Amino acid sequence: MNPTLKNKIENIIQHADDEVETLQKLKHLLYEAEAQQSFIQNSTSMAELVSDNLKIIQNKTPKNATIKTGFTSLDKDFGGFELGEVIVIGGRPGMGKTQLLVNLVLHISSSMPVLYFSFDLAKFSLSNRFLSAISGIQTHKIMQNQLTEAEINHLAAVAKPLENREILVNESCFNSISAFKSLCEKEIKEKQVKVIVVDYLQMMGSNKYRNNREIEISHISRELKGIAKQHNVCIIVSSQLSRAVETRGSSKRPQLSDLRDSGAIEQDADKVIFIYRPEYYKIDEDEDGNNTDRMVELIIAKNRNGYLGTVKLLRDDAFTKFQDFDPDKNEFSFSKERLEELAAKNPNFKNLIDEFGLEDAPF
Repeated sequence: MNPTLKNKIENIIQHADDEVETLQKLKHLLYEAEAQQSFIQNSTSMAELVSDNLKIIQNKTPKNATIKTGFTSLDKDFGGFELGEVIVIGGRPGMGKTQLLVNLVLHISSSMPVLYFSFDLAKFSLSNRFLSAISGIQTHKIMQNQLTEAEINHLAAVAKPLENREILVNESCFNSISAFKSLCEKEIKEKQVKVIVVDYLQMMGSNKYRNNREIEISHISRELKGIAKQHNVCIIVSSQLSRAVETRGSSKRPQLSDLRDSGAIEQDADKVIFIYRPEYYKIDEDEDGNNTDRMVELIIAKNRNGYLGTVKLLRDDAFTKFQDFDPDKNEFSFSKERLEELAAKNPNFKNLIDEFGLEDAPF
């Protein structure tokens, strides 16, 4: 603690006459100390901002603040993500929030460092999710070490590129927003982190407002927004939704009012994206008549700088990764390595490869 602040607190306590008055003085002192620690910038004239903006537009300078998600429609139609933004990814349990985060991080980390706070999964379990996503092998097989020799070799091969990625994983600071901020600032400064992922918001806590969950979540939400703006980083945070989704009689599609614990989440977020799987609710077709088998919808319910709408993705059978949805080709194709793996396990499969000419397929 700051020595000056400590002396002031001790002085107030030593000269305490009235309990209520003392408490008010302490609260006021802490408020002033917190305000002094706030990040303060010099004001900028609108003329200067407009002039700088026009130069960018006239020179057709690429917008380097844009972060590509790896999903064509999300990037092209809805602008992807941007530095300085807070992105909330909401969904009910079982929708695939963590797996979506893993897919996003794998793509984003190819161009910039990512800090991943895993409050829901242990680091070892999370690493298995990443291995599953890059290999297509089911997570439970990796977790339980039920792998064939070919699968082990395949894992070792596909994991090699991860050595060149800057993906930092941390599972601490879940109960202290102050410690969380300090760690973020450290990694931003030392590792040039540009994207911070939090999985998930409701697992976080604050020593400040423990007795009121709604106020606590509001405080955390605003602190996340402050970090994003102050350090010009993108924060992607997953959030649980209320059970209202399950009890609704009509559509099971999430809406903004389903965000759990606080309206401040909706208010502070630059984008709110809901992940929704129709097949989870036994819905076989969507409104366009498309088969919903393995279909995943990303519902952009709030977009401060762009359009609202829906992005359709397709998950693989093992529920390890997502790809762009193509209604005319609603299937995943085998990679060349996967075909070779199957052929090694079953000699008859090699005959099928030869018969259908799959060895010449454009993988």
